[in-house]
Amino acid sequence: SKKYCAPVGRQRHPFRRESSTCKTLCRLLETMLARGRRGYQTSAKALNYCVELVQERDVERYLCNLSAPAAVRPALFALHAFNLETARVRSSTREPQIARMRFVWWRSTVTAALRGEPPDNPVAQALAGAAAGGGLTGRFFHQMLEAREDDVDTTQPADRAELLRYCERTAGSLLHLSLEARAPEGENC
Repeated sequence: SKKYCAPVGRQRHPFRRESSTCKTLCRLLETMLARGRRGYQTSAKALNYCVELVQERDVERYLCNLSAPAAVRPALFALHAFNLETARVRSSTREPQIARMRFVWWRSTVTAALRGEPPDNPVAQALAGAAAGGGLTGRFFHQMLEAREDDVDTTQPADRAELLRYCERTAGSLLHLSLEARAPEGENC
């Protein structure tokens, strides 16, 4: 009979109560829940989804996020979950038109999330919470989406310049957003 952690915000995670991972996740979730500003509060379910998605599909970023300042972690998990979700659009369908429709949905979702009115999607809700915590620039989200959508028709970049443009619009935009999500002025990092 393993003793698993009590749920945080009615959400359980699969780590033993006495483990350091459990303690770290519980602190992270409590920080995330308490962070809602400017009228939008992210649900524990949405935050758990983002944390688990990053943990499963991008272990390096998951570990880096855990070492980030507590005030920044919710936004980082939201941004990295967004990156993972949009990166898999191309591989999730064989029909380019379906992929384009998904990118249209993501564009409107990001716009709504930045306004604090996300649809019923855990990543969108976490993005809304991240945007409420600090000024995330919509332009970087849209650059990422445009690059990912261009990727639907392209199998490989034509040359080095095109590859660099793609990296700037995807990983570069993600890095800019991550820097924007930094702890507020005056807060200890």
